[in-house]
Amino acid sequence: MVETEWDIHDVKRLKKIQLVQGNLFMLLSYGLLIYLLMNIDTVVVIGLVCILLWIYLTTILYTLKTGKTFGTKISRHVQKFDEYRLGKKRWKRRKIIEAVIISICSMGVTVLLFVLDVNYLRFDFINGLPLIGGWIGYNIGEIVRITDL
Repeated sequence: MVETEWDIHDVKRLKKIQLVQGNLFMLLSYGLLIYLLMNIDTVVVIGLVCILLWIYLTTILYTLKTGKTFGTKISRHVQKFDEYRLGKKRWKRRKIIEAVIISICSMGVTVLLFVLDVNYLRFDFINGLPLIGGWIGYNIGEIVRITDL
């Protein structure tokens, strides 16, 4: 798209909608994670997280290879804007960094799943504090990015 075609107010609105969607997704994911940890074996929950991480890595690699994005109409539009705003080279570098980080996490969870005996692990509310910290960091980062537009 040409620079004049991007309506910054529209992009800000879409980013705010995406922030709300992200928060709802995180809330539902955290609730589901707590429910699963209370009712299902830890190995099954870690296996599900492992599968989801590998699927996410696959979507990132597909996006890098083809340039096609996944997600809702809003998220695809925002991703295209980010690609335009950052420039193709910088956007691709960030996607590669994201892919490396997610691949390290995926391999770590896979090793955790197959090598260690995780059935003895006990999860309390304290173990959820890093997730809450990540959630707060996600919100702060997105709000800063929205206001910088």
